Amino acid sequence: MFTKLRRQNNEFFIPEKKSFFPNSINKDFIPEISNFCFDMTFGKKGEHRKYRSGGTHFRRNGEIFCDTFQGKLGEYFVYQKLKELGINCSKPDIERWSLGKWDDHDFDINEKSINVKSMAHFSNLLLLETKDWNNDGIYIPNDKPYDYFIVSRTKPDLKSVFKSKRMLYSDNATFSTIKAIIEEINFEADIPGYIDNSMLVTAIAAQQILPKGSLLNGRITMDAENYYILSYDFLELENIVQALRH
Repeated sequence: MFTKLRRQNNEFFIPEKKSFFPNSINKDFIPEISNFCFDMTFGKKGEHRKYRSGGTHFRRNGEIFCDTFQGKLGEYFVYQKLKELGINCSKPDIERWSLGKWDDHDFDINEKSINVKSMAHFSNLLLLETKDWNNDGIYIPNDKPYDYFIVSRTKPDLKSVFKSKRMLYSDNATFSTIKAIIEEINFEADIPGYIDNSMLVTAIAAQQILPKGSLLNGRITMDAENYYILSYDFLELENIVQALRH
């Protein structure tokens, strides 16, 4: 059984946490991540959804940029760590997609499909929007399962940086402005672990759900209903090595 969130009426609290153990991210990755995220938002060469599955919050370009950057940063850090562990894999995809299209997995290694979930350094929950998954752990938009979900946490929280510069809720910005903000930051990340598809199926069957409108830690309003698994229950990354080599 998984660790449950502690509930008080409509408020949910995390009972166990994993400390953040940062590693530096290869700085050579940052320019291509920045270019991709700008093109997919302010640059209008591609497009991401304004709403999350089952959500109602309309995201501005500044918010989407931060979400996209954090996601790609997590993917590149997982790529970096897998290479360090001797696992041969391709670099993350940075093809520009139009609205309604997306890459259907982050890594495909020896016929194992891997989805990377990126979050802020202080986060301890893997959240998966319930409308996107069926009871067999299949991702409904792609009609396929993922073998593994690897979680990466990044620091600093880019949304906080953008908010301090009054950029978070902006729909217009030049690349030079964004580039100047990003170049001031030293990004770090860790990997608190991963889950496999059987763990997701178990969480779905157990109805481990964080409801839409509930308050996480008494302050963060959930925009959509999510299945959840705590970082405390993640498997250690080293356990995945043998499976990905064969």
